[in-house]
Amino acid sequence: MSLPTVFVCGATGTQGGAVARHLRAKGAEVHALVRDPSSPKAKAIESLGVKTWHGDFDNEDALKKAIAGCSAVFLNFMPDFTDLSANLRQAKSILSIAKDAGVKHVVYTSGFGPGVAEKSPSWDPEGIIALILASKKDIEAETRASGLKYWTILRPGNFMANYIDPFVRMYDGLVEKGTWFTALSEETVLPMVDTETIGAFSTAALLDPERFHEKEISYADEMITLGYILKKLSEVTGRELRAVTLSEDEIQEQSKTNKSITAQLVMRHMSDLVDIDEVKKWGIPLSTFDAFVEREKARVLATYVKSS
Repeated sequence: MSLPTVFVCGATGTQGGAVARHLRAKGAEVHALVRDPSSPKAKAIESLGVKTWHGDFDNEDALKKAIAGCSAVFLNFMPDFTDLSANLRQAKSILSIAKDAGVKHVVYTSGFGPGVAEKSPSWDPEGIIALILASKKDIEAETRASGLKYWTILRPGNFMANYIDPFVRMYDGLVEKGTWFTALSEETVLPMVDTETIGAFSTAALLDPERFHEKEISYADEMITLGYILKKLSEVTGRELRAVTLSEDEIQEQSKTNKSITAQLVMRHMSDLVDIDEVKKWGIPLSTFDAFVEREKARVLATYVKSS
């Protein structure tokens, strides 16, 4: 089976970067756009052999140049809080250009559906998190209807990387004070996923389009409680890290202005959507939070010790 040439969205970011690394490790050719060709992140992916073009997802000319010659595209978007319509618009553009360029396969890394969050009495269907999840749902629909020969939708769980800098800053107080006031409890079970597993899972789909065609897969490495996550981080850092669960009234009040609170309402029920036994059947090596913390120990210490 010949290796694909893949246009990777967000190759300088967390998910796209992991996918680019794994694809290059397999010998596949990777194309990407970079906003700043002189940035350290752009230089880093170029050092892997990724071919880059200057531009962004709203630059049609740059997209056409980068997608030309590709056989697959990896869709991956960060929400634009100033324009929540941007991701869907960009996805449509990329898919249209990809189809015209003869691309055969699209893999979209999405998120867990908004349905689970609606179980919470504080869920706001008009809130910003609901709108972001609705956008993901719309992009999933565009992926299925893209007209490409193969399509795959992947839905990774709660990122392990969210518990170190820079992403942990959305968990107010955890780094600064060691206490996170949250809509979750320490008994909340979370489907945790390592960034490297995202790279491995996405690459497996990109390299085997027939096996992954029309598959929609919610996946994680393991199911563990928030309490376990904080205990592990406490052991490694020597700091006492804990979660304090907000009351429903406090959640209702804070959710009016705090986007992270409404995101936590989604996290409460994420574990309902992952069957680890089914995930294992794909044969992709899975990791653990313990292994992640050991590998990223320097970053963990830099986050919780040097920043405290």
